[in-house]
Amino acid sequence: MVSTRSAIQPRKRLLVHLSQAVETLSLKKDPNTHVVPLEGILDGNVSVQFFEVTDPEFDHFESISQALTRLDHGTYGQCTFCAGRIEAEVLESTPWANECLACSDQESQR
Repeated sequence: MVSTRSAIQPRKRLLVHLSQAVETLSLKKDPNTHVVPLEGILDGNVSVQFFEVTDPEFDHFESISQALTRLDHGTYGQCTFCAGRIEAEVLESTPWANECLACSDQESQR
């Protein structure tokens, strides 16, 4: 739906939001923990520590990731429900939006 040239701006905005989401998720873990390479975990030489992420935080991260995937597949800006165009003002305010206003209204009425 979005040309390669015009996809540059949404991609930059989505990457900014993605980095903010990652930062938010990173702040949720214990500040004394750190990311360990997978091979260290598989060797059994490292104890693994987990941190909790709330559903809304993960959903937001996932929504941004899916929007980047839609950009890569050329379907960014296309409603995932009716295949129509997502309004520019919707994408401006929520670059990871996946539905047009009409479908959003229908979903909220259910």
